Amino acid sequence: MANIITELLDEREIPKYLSGVACVDEDWVLDEIPFDEEGWIGVGDDGIAINEIDSERCLIKYELWDGPPPALDTWDRTWSGSVRLTSGRIQSVDQYSGDVSYGEEFDLGRENGVWQVRIHRKALGHEEFTPDIVGSTLLKLQFWLDH
Repeated sequence: MANIITELLDEREIPKYLSGVACVDEDWVLDEIPFDEEGWIGVGDDGIAINEIDSERCLIKYELWDGPPPALDTWDRTWSGSVRLTSGRIQSVDQYSGDVSYGEEFDLGRENGVWQVRIHRKALGHEEFTPDIVGSTLLKLQFWLDH
């Protein structure tokens, strides 16, 4: 069974305009990445474009695992794939009216790696308070290397 090596909950709340996560100093790559058929995730070298324009607020948690993590069946949506990350250090990027903001840096501990990644999404709701009323979306990004 796989074990978690390290994790980071970025406490910065990302308002509506999340562009995705990219290698530190490589945020421009997100502008060039097309989304998948569902229009949610796109992957290119040094970045993962994430379309959460309908979410009022996003919180991101990063996890580094020593192998494939267990499935999270209770989340709303899941995507799996791989991404090449030159620096091995990533951060969230959000853009609004020409301004760019960055989240906390997460160090994967290895440069020039091709990482397996699984992204889970959960829109928060409670009883009759539906996710669109509560307005927060959680994103969990899990990374590991194939051995």
